[in-house]
Amino acid sequence: MRIAVLGGGPAGCAAALCLARAGVEVDLYMPERPGEKPCGGAVPEHVLPRLAGFDPSTLPAVVSPRAVLENGRGGKLAIDLAGVRIFRRGDLDAALAAAAVAAGARRQPGRAQRVAAGPKGVRIVSGGSSATVREYDWAIGADGAGGLSRRAAGVAGAAGVAGSGESVGLGASLSGLAWDRMVLAFPGLADAYLWIFPRPGGASVGIAYTAGALAETAARDLLDRLLDRHLPAGWRDLPGPRYRYPIPVFGPGTLPAVRRGLDRRLLLAGDAAALADPLTREGIRYGFLSGTWAAESLLAGDPTGYAARLDQELGAEMARAHRARDRFFRGPLGQWMVPVARLHPGIRRVLGDLLACRQPYGGLRRRLLGAAFQV
Repeated sequence: MRIAVLGGGPAGCAAALCLARAGVEVDLYMPERPGEKPCGGAVPEHVLPRLAGFDPSTLPAVVSPRAVLENGRGGKLAIDLAGVRIFRRGDLDAALAAAAVAAGARRQPGRAQRVAAGPKGVRIVSGGSSATVREYDWAIGADGAGGLSRRAAGVAGAAGVAGSGESVGLGASLSGLAWDRMVLAFPGLADAYLWIFPRPGGASVGIAYTAGALAETAARDLLDRLLDRHLPAGWRDLPGPRYRYPIPVFGPGTLPAVRRGLDRRLLLAGDAAALADPLTREGIRYGFLSGTWAAESLLAGDPTGYAARLDQELGAEMARAHRARDRFFRGPLGQWMVPVARLHPGIRRVLGDLLACRQPYGGLRRRLLGAAFQV
């Protein structure tokens, strides 16, 4: 079995690592200029042991930083987010790719330029002016929301439909800043929330919202005001990339797109499959998991079972996330969360577990009610 993996992020490298460790012949096609994304770079520590063959302990990281939540009324809450490790994406992606190569994956020079799938295999053209053509049994597409894989699968539309529009992230990765705490702010406008995450040597800052529900100028103004309140004067002059990026959340089109890709011998994973959490827009964890599940489906000789695996593992949870998003942002929960949790340690513990990805949406209401009535 020969497998191609397109994409060098968490999903693609997790898939290549898993396949290579199993002895499969796997080629890894990396982007020419990998860049940062509008994300904090936080990874729940309980997910990392699932990446057999990858040791993150040597990477620079901020571990379980102090955290502060803010609401639109000026309320603040200090909260425990133990079990979170924050990386620079450049460090994390490079280390994952190196682990996959060390396990036996072959990193191909030049980016993939064209993917053509037939009934018995996948043909990939790469290498720029001196084009190289290679044939594979299957390909795993993990090259992002706007990557080649989605177009090759025939699902070139926006990979991030969240009911009323595309989810968007605006942000920056600021360098040269000594910053040691996490800030999450819920301004009470549309379904927006903002963040400042500490990273080695700097901070990741941003805002996530739904296009159409909040104007981009208003989103930028909210972010600037948050940074003015928290960061040292002169933060606008700090170096680091600024970006605007679609956040491909799990929605009604996710599983049909994955099934369409399977018809063309492509297993879409990570952002290419639109798997980010609809409420938090967190996607790194689902990149790791989906890349591993795609590889495991191929190893089991059941690649077409991959869509069913995604549905089984994520379908119900992401449906709950959609419902929770509506209650959280459009209802009073987002604003009452801070004062109630400040007064009630049980609610505070549940909230900390939810934000650190230890508490699934399933059972959340029951646990909140139990915490509320605890003496």
